[in-house]
Amino acid sequence: MSPEVLNTFERIFAIVSEIPYGHVASYGDIADMVPIPSARIVGFALASLKECQVNIPWHRVVNHEGKISLRRPDRMLLQKELLLSEGIQFNKKGRIDLRVYGW
Repeated sequence: MSPEVLNTFERIFAIVSEIPYGHVASYGDIADMVPIPSARIVGFALASLKECQVNIPWHRVVNHEGKISLRRPDRMLLQKELLLSEGIQFNKKGRIDLRVYGW
């Protein structure tokens, strides 16, 4: 990866690390804070995390509808379990109320 990409990823990780327990932010929210033009870059950065980087609460980032966007079922279940363990509730459609739990 280029130094510019690494720097962007580090800024993303720093912002995600600030999301408080029991709250979530959207990929777009994080992109706006960096600032970068695409929420997908936030997803790429979080997907690049290694298991040893557990201090970054990647699970607190959801899509703009308050839904989990991960494609792998095992990762989706893990993210949902982690969010539920923090008291974050999902409605019947699998969405988190961003007005209640948004950062």
